[in-house]
Amino acid sequence: MPDRELTRLLDELEKELGSNPDLSEEERAALDDLRDRIGQVLQAGRQEPVIQREGLTDPLRGYVDRFETSHPTLTMILGRIADALNKMGI
Repeated sequence: MPDRELTRLLDELEKELGSNPDLSEEERAALDDLRDRIGQVLQAGRQEPVIQREGLTDPLRGYVDRFETSHPTLTMILGRIADALNKMGI
């Protein structure tokens, strides 16, 4: 179940990134990279090396703090992705 939830949240993130012109190119590229890395972990499942899985939650939390006031919808989605990863033990 957490895998489906995470897939749905990644889709939401992609839609939000596509509809949010206020993000800088640097922010957009970093979030795209993070989204891609999470997608790779999701596809690889538990076989993904632990070090690669562990490097995902800290950037997510940083973006939640960074966008809290300027992009509340994006912040909500990122927070829910962090929660879903946590439920998966990542």
